[in-house]
Amino acid sequence: MRTVAQCVEAGLVDGSKLHVDASLVDADAAKESVIKGTPELITALKRAYRATESKLEESSTPGTYQAVNDRMMSKSDPDAALVRKGGGDSRPRYQNHRVIDDQKGVVTATETTPGSIAENKKLMTLIDQHQSNTRSQVQTVVADHKYGTAENFVACQERGITTHLGDALGKAQHGRERTIFGDEAFTYAPLHNIYRCPAGQTLKPRRMHPIRRTIEYKAPARVCAVCVLRAQCTRSHHGRTVQRHEKQALLDVARVQANSRAAWRNRRRRQHLIERSFADAANNHHFKRARWRRLWRQQIQDYLIAAIQNVRILLAHQNPKPSAVALPASITRLQPGFAY
Repeated sequence: MRTVAQCVEAGLVDGSKLHVDASLVDADAAKESVIKGTPELITALKRAYRATESKLEESSTPGTYQAVNDRMMSKSDPDAALVRKGGGDSRPRYQNHRVIDDQKGVVTATETTPGSIAENKKLMTLIDQHQSNTRSQVQTVVADHKYGTAENFVACQERGITTHLGDALGKAQHGRERTIFGDEAFTYAPLHNIYRCPAGQTLKPRRMHPIRRTIEYKAPARVCAVCVLRAQCTRSHHGRTVQRHEKQALLDVARVQANSRAAWRNRRRRQHLIERSFADAANNHHFKRARWRRLWRQQIQDYLIAAIQNVRILLAHQNPKPSAVALPASITRLQPGFAY
């Protein structure tokens, strides 16, 4: 975006620390426009809608976005995904993913997706967009626990980015029953590639999960069955298992950063910066409701809103209001004989 470059030239963007979040936008489609069917039927209908639109207009919805709502589709806006927000009803929605620079709150990157695309899936592409727009290298990324997945932690560490993300992994473990040992109670022996449980028994590697990229370590069921700590360790009759990421060392560093005091302070600041940005967009620029239909048009709307917000930030800092300290000097110029 040209407005980002102008803000960079004006010294309003530092670029090294960014804040990430996403917000749902109601599509210009009613709940009643949603139809249900088999995945094959919905796929055929979406293909037909795109073909019809391409005949009527020069532009059409890109075919590269991720497929969503395999069994449901809005006849009014087939690109929007049926999503529930809070305790309300499900309705067609888009999701705006946004990056805010730490220095002055400039919007440095934005992407629009159907509402069902998970927020954490867009973190790395937003970082790439931020770096391209600002011509700067990200040093710290700040986001809530929805972004704090193993995939994002490892990807950031591999790029040398400090991860002040909320720790979703720790949050999940914290939610478990207190009577059950967490994975942190097990000691890893790198020399033999095994885990030792609190009772001193051995858990050996068994298999790799192809999607999570974690290795499962398991204790024999017969050993767990007679263990005196079994009630505190597992409810399974097949023996206790522990998961270890294939890049666990990077993951451990990332989680230490995520739970640091500095990360806590940055996430507090993030709430102020990014929520203010979304609130300003909603209150002043019709952000929470789509003006047009189809994904590419919604992307245009989100680009325009972000650009306008950046222009307002740019103008506010190029034309600062006269300060109270400067007032006596102006009075002196108006009244040469004034003594103070």
